[in-house]
Amino acid sequence: MPHLIIEYAKNLEEKISIAALVSSAQEAMHRSGLFASHNIKTRAKSYDQFIAGDNGSSFIHAEIRLLEGRSTREREALSSAVFNSLCQFAEGVPAVSVEVREMDASCYSKRVPF
Repeated sequence: MPHLIIEYAKNLEEKISIAALVSSAQEAMHRSGLFASHNIKTRAKSYDQFIAGDNGSSFIHAEIRLLEGRSTREREALSSAVFNSLCQFAEGVPAVSVEVREMDASCYSKRVPF
């Protein structure tokens, strides 16, 4: 169920493999032991127009959306693992960040295959 959304400056596509970045972050989510790999939904979105601070020539930001129920320690470890996986690709990237958000299960709907 968890969603991993990676946002990044489009100019990074000239410098790094976005496919490898996404794969590495997905693997970090799986290695956390909190989720089965087939349940993790990972996607990436590039931005042409952005301002990332005073010298923000590029950025990478990941948002992890989870249903409620994980401990603070588990969320911190997950954030750290994904952050470290992103940093492997972030040489020269001035802004790298990760945010973990808990979703209210009563307000989350999904369709699953029959």
